[in-house]
Amino acid sequence: MRIYRIWRSSFVDLHVSKYVPPFVLDIAKYLFPEMTYAPQGWYLKNSRSKGWYEMSVAEAQGKHWSTLVKNLQGPGPLGVAHFPWSLTREDRANHNAMMSFGYVLALVARKKESISILDWGGGAGHYYLYGRALLPEVGIEYHCYDVPYLCELGKKLTPEGHFHDSDADLIAKQFDLVVSSSSLHYFENWREVARKLAAFTREFLYIARLQTVSRAPSFVAVHKLYRAGYTEHLSWCLNHQELVSCVEESGLELVREFVFGEKWSIRGAPDKVDSRGFLFRRREMTPNEER
Repeated sequence: MRIYRIWRSSFVDLHVSKYVPPFVLDIAKYLFPEMTYAPQGWYLKNSRSKGWYEMSVAEAQGKHWSTLVKNLQGPGPLGVAHFPWSLTREDRANHNAMMSFGYVLALVARKKESISILDWGGGAGHYYLYGRALLPEVGIEYHCYDVPYLCELGKKLTPEGHFHDSDADLIAKQFDLVVSSSSLHYFENWREVARKLAAFTREFLYIARLQTVSRAPSFVAVHKLYRAGYTEHLSWCLNHQELVSCVEESGLELVREFVFGEKWSIRGAPDKVDSRGFLFRRREMTPNEER
């Protein structure tokens, strides 16, 4: 069954999508979805899958790294991504994500010669490469938090960075910019993690490519990816207002929202899932709050 899923996903992505009209693809993705609603909420699967802790995820990203580096060179478009199946620099959805990050970097780096970044769930450090491509004249002190296999890979591929597989290394530290791109929804205790990210934020917190819903309360989906070494993951589809309220209660204010190109078809979901981003800034304390 797993082999069939791998073949089906790869075949649709690499071949069928070139010839089939978009609306037919949408129907096919609904009938054979990678993601399904998990009405029982967050649960432990009785399977051998370790999700992001699988060594195969790091191996796949490592094999793809040279392609990513090549696609970031020169004056061409930056429609790139770190995913092993992202082979072009012409992808418009990825370009949108990259230019959104460029806008955030420009705000953070304003009147600064260097900035510090904490990349939460940052893999092998691809956002460091993005930052160097977007603002090469600004120095970046880059820190990344992720699972051990990806941190070990990052130390080899991005020696300029600092990689942490335990948040104990980051206690009492703050950064000019904290980034969480397509990572917050993979934490069971997402509220606790969001408050932690706010505590690490000296100035800006950028939560990007987040699975969000607008009407239904936050709910859980299971993502059966099964390609390029990736396996099966549980993830939240976070209610927009729940997320914003949680972060704002932690002393930050929302300054900009973003929309991204990912489209998820989740079988049985109680609400339509969108891909959004949120830029928060540390709120200035009033005199009464300072006392």
